[in-house]
Amino acid sequence: MKSKWQLFASIFQLIVGLVAITPFVILAFSGENMTRWIVTLILSIAFVVLGIIGIIDYKK
Repeated sequence: MKSKWQLFASIFQLIVGLVAITPFVILAFSGENMTRWIVTLILSIAFVVLGIIGIIDYKK
């Protein structure tokens, strides 16, 4: 049986990932040098992917 905690954690991961990606995109479009923040972007994308996978797994 899947717990509501797993769903909450997946939604939280998805939100945190999206919140981290948003300022990166805004700063990149404003002309800021974002090369040192690439690792942060990759981790944020990983959070979004893990959140989506967790939500899909919960629905199955």
